[in-house]
Amino acid sequence: MRFRTPFWLPLGALVAVAGCEKEQNEKPAAPVASVDKAAAIDPALAKAVAAASGAVGANAAPSGPGQPPPGGIFAPGAADREMPKGAPPKLTLGSKGAEPRVQLGPVQPKPGFKTTGVADVAVQADARQGALPIAFAVSLEALKPKGEAAAGAGELVTMSLKIGSAKLGVSGLPADIEARVSKLKGTKVEYQVAANGAASGYRYELPAGTDETRDHLRMLVDALALVTLPMPVEPVGVGAMWMVASREGVFGLDLVTYRLVKVEQIAPEGATLSIATKRYATSNRFDFEGLPPDAPHDLAEFEAKTDGKLVVKPGSPLPVSGDLESRLVAQLLMPGPQQQRGVIQIQSRVALDFGKH
Repeated sequence: MRFRTPFWLPLGALVAVAGCEKEQNEKPAAPVASVDKAAAIDPALAKAVAAASGAVGANAAPSGPGQPPPGGIFAPGAADREMPKGAPPKLTLGSKGAEPRVQLGPVQPKPGFKTTGVADVAVQADARQGALPIAFAVSLEALKPKGEAAAGAGELVTMSLKIGSAKLGVSGLPADIEARVSKLKGTKVEYQVAANGAASGYRYELPAGTDETRDHLRMLVDALALVTLPMPVEPVGVGAMWMVASREGVFGLDLVTYRLVKVEQIAPEGATLSIATKRYATSNRFDFEGLPPDAPHDLAEFEAKTDGKLVVKPGSPLPVSGDLESRLVAQLLMPGPQQQRGVIQIQSRVALDFGKH
């Protein structure tokens, strides 16, 4: 069966498929990034790379901490052992890279910091339809602490993003769709950035009449989460590589996230970083925000990954530019004896430009 949702199926095509066991000869997933096995890489990073790459087959049982959970879902209590809820993100540096090196961090914005930018967000939630692009003009500001007290070392800085305009990136669509998209103007997103550059606490409220554009705003917020990166305290050069492990609330879900970052190029305009991200569900409960009332909530398999590139300037809290491609697939157990599954799949592309800051 298919759960129908209005306006370009913003929650993904939820399709029932016959439940069956996977073939035993399924090939392991390809690594999210190439790793020179001959290089002297920190063992802790190697373990994290294995977790993020999905190098262990989906049918294999995890052999211990650092292994990816079967089906992308942690067993009860396993996520808390891997990355406790509320714990700060953990950065493991595997290689400093070649000379010359630059110091990219610290990247916590100072209160009063302001900038503007553009985010182009295209979401495809149904293979039968093309991606719907929306262009956001945004402004960001690091809020000053309330009262006379200034933010001290180690304290969180609150960032506020405001959408100045939201416009369709294609022409020829009905006027009512364009009107719904434009209602996103004025939407605010707030989050906190720690001294090491890690972000948390993303929150926003959808304006009235914009439920159908939920996925686009959700992907914009997720892009912010992906590009707000902790940076090594040591200078790094081309070939440098580090892993960031974190526990995040994304899409209304509780996830453990691994981001493998590699320095591809150092140039006067900034450092080019490649980022490969994999996320795992901390339980089999799928409380995806905005699911239709008749949709199941028991998660059978979960996959969420993002690949992208950023250009960053040393000490800057935001990238000069970035391009991200994401894919989320969730298989949900349908009620009844037939062992059917419902599938939600959302793909997105996000292009960021903060070149003015």
